[in-house]
Amino acid sequence: MKLKQRTIINEFAIDGIGLHTGKISKVIFKPAPRAGYGIRFIRTDINNYPEIKAILDNVSTDCMTRRTVIKQHDIEIYTIEHIMSACFALGLDNLMIEINTNEPPILDGSAKIFTEHLLKAGVKSFNHYKEYYFIEKPVYFITSNSQIYAYPSDNLEIKCTIQFQHPFLKYQTISLTNINKQFYITNIAPAKTFCFDYEVNMLRQNHLALGGSLKNAIVISMDGIHNKKCLSYNDEFVRHKVLDLMGDMHLLGKEIKAKIVAEKPGHKSNVNFLRKFVKNALIGTKSPIVESINNES
Repeated sequence: MKLKQRTIINEFAIDGIGLHTGKISKVIFKPAPRAGYGIRFIRTDINNYPEIKAILDNVSTDCMTRRTVIKQHDIEIYTIEHIMSACFALGLDNLMIEINTNEPPILDGSAKIFTEHLLKAGVKSFNHYKEYYFIEKPVYFITSNSQIYAYPSDNLEIKCTIQFQHPFLKYQTISLTNINKQFYITNIAPAKTFCFDYEVNMLRQNHLALGGSLKNAIVISMDGIHNKKCLSYNDEFVRHKVLDLMGDMHLLGKEIKAKIVAEKPGHKSNVNFLRKFVKNALIGTKSPIVESINNES
């Protein structure tokens, strides 16, 4: 069975503080006008409402510390990964997102609220088939800090591992072989972003995490977790890395049919891996043998 491209039915708005800029922002999610439109962010605070398409070619790798940034004609949007992750999991290929500043709200630090609102907005299909990427041989990207591999597979699988020299976050790993909408809602979307307490001053000196708080990020110290009650899972940190990876993968604009194995992934390594992946991938419209992320209504 071939799958059709999707958008939402009803528009809605969300507002809140941006994680890194500390600015209050409002985003309005609207149905895309047509298939092939993609996901576009529209800056309503700038004359002529410039659009930035959320695609790999528009990623700004020179300012990707702790966030994914898209840029076009010197106009930027920061920290789009949680929105993109929710769209990825719900199979939304086309969406118009108006925003009145340069960073969407961080909300509770996860993709849960975005996912819930997108579900409530309803989903409709266009009379146009989705495309997906598949590979015939392994693709890998390796740096001193991160390793990401892709292997041929008939469906999307993800294995992710993180490891730190820290007494309270030494090692976490997760393997996902049956990724679908409901699995994401229950097991990935609520996973919150995190940082170590010794990083906070450094981040803020670099004009990052200005809107961060114990309400929207899990903060880890040498003595434990400052806001442990905010945890949704014992292995929350590796789940959030998967959430971010899914968001970055949606910058390809197509489904991925491969087994992804990621060790200590981050936004910059994710994007560099995806650039190498797409150069070695083929494109088709045939759906995976097993149920894909988008197969559920």
